[in-house]
Amino acid sequence: MVGRCKGVTVAIIRNPAAGGRRGRLCWPAVGAALKSVFPAAEIHETAAAGDAARLAGEACARGATLVVAVGGDGTIGEVAGGILSSARPQTAFSLIPAGTGSDFSRNFAWPAEPMAMAEAIAAAVLRRIDTGRLLRLAPDGSTSIRPFVNIASFGVSGEVVRAMNEGAHRAILPGPVRFQLASIREILRYRPRSVRVSVDGVEVHRGPITAIAVANGRFFGGGMQVAPGADLADGMFEIVVLGGASRLRVMTILASLNGARHLDHPLVSVYRGSTVEVESLAGDGNHALLDCDGEMFGPVPARFELLPASLTVKLPAPVGSAVA
Repeated sequence: MVGRCKGVTVAIIRNPAAGGRRGRLCWPAVGAALKSVFPAAEIHETAAAGDAARLAGEACARGATLVVAVGGDGTIGEVAGGILSSARPQTAFSLIPAGTGSDFSRNFAWPAEPMAMAEAIAAAVLRRIDTGRLLRLAPDGSTSIRPFVNIASFGVSGEVVRAMNEGAHRAILPGPVRFQLASIREILRYRPRSVRVSVDGVEVHRGPITAIAVANGRFFGGGMQVAPGADLADGMFEIVVLGGASRLRVMTILASLNGARHLDHPLVSVYRGSTVEVESLAGDGNHALLDCDGEMFGPVPARFELLPASLTVKLPAPVGSAVA
């Protein structure tokens, strides 16, 4: 039975690995706050990739009207995807940020303390936001599909995510520090991949790229504001293209992301649209690597599709933009 509070049936899905040691230490206070606000809430924990989506779908099938994800961007994306692919895609979604980066949560005005966070969820009005869908085309003709709520990207960003997810010190260093170190290492190794990119059927780039972000939300990489004009409810992606560049120039642009100063750089272009298609022009088969809400998703080619007003959320007020 899922928990009930003021007519809302609540299921909480937690990734116990999210946030490493800090996440484990914070969970008792977070769990107590959630149980205080939602006394009969049912709590489930994930054990493997795909569990969050499955548990969210099962909660919807049992009649939950609110599903709360406790974890990082990967867990958040999985839970949201599980809701959207369930028989009740209108089920409300919320979250408690508990990952190393927690970039999607940065789009909302969160209080600092666990009890205040839980109360903010309970008090929040229902809104609808856009989501994205990433379709990857395999060499055998099959298609893999993954929803995302924040950002999907490819290029050196995909290599950084691979390094982050496979790194030896995942649970020791803070997420932003790990991202910076992984970024430096992967930039030093990276050779720009050549791709063709179209936005809403119009070619916008052909040639080498360092990274391209297809953004629904504004932040990635532990707080880097890669797409400051992105709005979760405007029915459009913001597509940020960083062309092929020397390692030194990429480092310079990377350093400017925190203050969103990169948009004036001559190697950076910004587009808006609802569909993005990318194909590889790499003759050596060394294709750009995709990542989706902080999780690896294989190499291009791929197609990104925006699903307007597709997810119902119960979250604090958005930061810097209006969510209808």
